[in-house]
Amino acid sequence: MLRWLLTRVVFRPWHWLRCRLGLGRSVAELASRLEMSVDNLRTFQPKYRQASIAKRTGGVRHLSIPSDETKALQRRLLARVLRGLRAHPAACAYERGRSITNNAAPHVGRAVVVKLDVVDFFPATHADRIERYFRRIGWNREAARLLTKLTTYQDGLPQGAPTSPRLSNLVNFSIDVRLERLAARRRARYTRYADDITFSVERDQPRRVRGIVQSARRILKVHGYELHRNKKLKILRRHHQQLVTGLVVNERLNVPRRKRRQLRAVLHRLKTGRNATMTPEQLAGWKGVLDMVANQSNRPG
Repeated sequence: MLRWLLTRVVFRPWHWLRCRLGLGRSVAELASRLEMSVDNLRTFQPKYRQASIAKRTGGVRHLSIPSDETKALQRRLLARVLRGLRAHPAACAYERGRSITNNAAPHVGRAVVVKLDVVDFFPATHADRIERYFRRIGWNREAARLLTKLTTYQDGLPQGAPTSPRLSNLVNFSIDVRLERLAARRRARYTRYADDITFSVERDQPRRVRGIVQSARRILKVHGYELHRNKKLKILRRHHQQLVTGLVVNERLNVPRRKRRQLRAVLHRLKTGRNATMTPEQLAGWKGVLDMVANQSNRPG
């Protein structure tokens, strides 16, 4: 309550006044952080090329790949402007110390797991929201516009830029707050992994579940997002295999049985001197997932 009062009485009027007067951290400070001259920063034009890759679940993912020079500048921006900023605890993707296990663990042993998916998440994170975010965290009008130019493409976050994942969490802090409050009102739990949104409830009450989906849809729509319908909206009850970011959460956190059997078969083939059906990188990745699951499962509480 105190935080809410301070926001209303102190922060919002000051933020409004600062925006009106054009106050805040300057282009000169931004140029210094990025090790550029002010003139070069003002005239820099990000460049991208288009690419498409097949999704594992079918369909095509369209990428906007920054040029080497653009990518190098974005990486400096990520390290020197964005790194120290705070994302919401419910945002589990792209954050240090958080992973798919953090995203899945809160939903273990729940009666119903609700999985929602945002349409075109990065492109739908519009440039005007990014600019408002940079103004809100203290950059002046010109610096915020330059930061937005450096991190957006065709009015959204480019899927392929190194800054897009972190910015998608930072700019959506307020959405995470609203969705977490929705979960608290409905006696549910909430996490988000990029565009994958998960709620879970202790009791199977269809009306409550429908209310969560409808309210989440309205909250996201206010901020320019749309939820997939039909097959990407999943309501998983106890008799289903409840998967959250690829992990089973029905009774305890675990890798799906089929994947565990596949990994055992691969390891057996390697021990007997035969060729594995996974690359060393894939095998190392899955071993890392198994270690994360074991560590999460052994945590108290």
